[in-house]
Amino acid sequence: MTASPEPDHAPMFDVDVPAPLTLVERLLALANLYTEHNDRIDLLFSGRATADPDTYVSSARRLEREALACVKAVRQQRLPPVEPVPSAVVRLKQTAYLTSGATRYLASAQQALPPDDAGAARLDRRRGFGQYVRLARELTALAPATVIESVRHIADRLPAKAHARATVPGIDRTQRDTLLAVARGHVIVTGQYENDRHDRTVPVDTDVLRHLDAQGLVTRDAASAPPFYAGGLPRDRVRLTSLGLSVLSTAIVAPLSAGPPPARPVPGPAATATATARARR
Repeated sequence: MTASPEPDHAPMFDVDVPAPLTLVERLLALANLYTEHNDRIDLLFSGRATADPDTYVSSARRLEREALACVKAVRQQRLPPVEPVPSAVVRLKQTAYLTSGATRYLASAQQALPPDDAGAARLDRRRGFGQYVRLARELTALAPATVIESVRHIADRLPAKAHARATVPGIDRTQRDTLLAVARGHVIVTGQYENDRHDRTVPVDTDVLRHLDAQGLVTRDAASAPPFYAGGLPRDRVRLTSLGLSVLSTAIVAPLSAGPPPARPVPGPAATATATARARR
C-alpha cells in the first residue's frame, strides 16, 4: 500500500508569522499612522504630491477604524477608573471622532475636485477642494501627540502582557525621550541626521539619533515630510522601526537611568596645592 501523497498546499518549509502587536505597540503605531497621513496632506499643499482624494479618504477611514479599535481594546483591559486613565481614554475617543470629521471633509473634497488640471484652483486653501482638505488636516493635526500622551498614562496601568518584551540593554532616559519625540512626529532631519536650523520641530541630539539608528530603533523615511519653505525639497521624517515600537512600549513606563553622570571638573595645580595646605593646618 502506497502512502497518500502530500496535499498541494502543504508548506515546504516553516513560515515565520509575525506576532500581533501588543496594545501599547498598537497605540504607538497608530500615532505613526497619523503622522504619515498628515505628512501626505502637507506634501500636497507644498506641491510635492498629486491631488488624489481617494487616497486621503481611504487613509482617514483607516485611521478612524484603528482609533476606535484601540479605544475598544483599552476598555477591554478593565483598567481602574482612576485619573489620569479615564481622561486619556476620552482623548483617544475624541481623536477618533475628530478623524471621522476629517473623513467627511475629505469625502467632500472628492466632490469638489475640478475635472480639469487647474492646480492653482485645487490647492486654494480658502475654497473648494483645498478648503476641505485644509479643514480635514486641522482635525488630525494634534492626533500623534495626543495618542502618545494618552498611551503614556494608560500603559502605566496595563498588565505586563500588554507591553512588548523586547528591550535594549542600557537605554537611558535621554534615548527614551528621543524615541517619544519620534513617536509624536516631532523629528524631521535633513541629510544624515543633520539638524535643520530652520526646523520648527522639537530639537533632539543628533548623536542620540545616530545611536538609535545603529541599534535599529529608528529609521529615516526619505522625502516623506514637507519642505520648510515653499518650493523647497521634501525632508526626511524619522520614524520608529518595528523594534523601536517594541522597545519604547516597554521603556515608556520602565524606570530608567538618567544617563551617565556629568564629569566633575578636575582642579588645577593651584587649587590642589591650596587644598593640601588647608588639610595640613
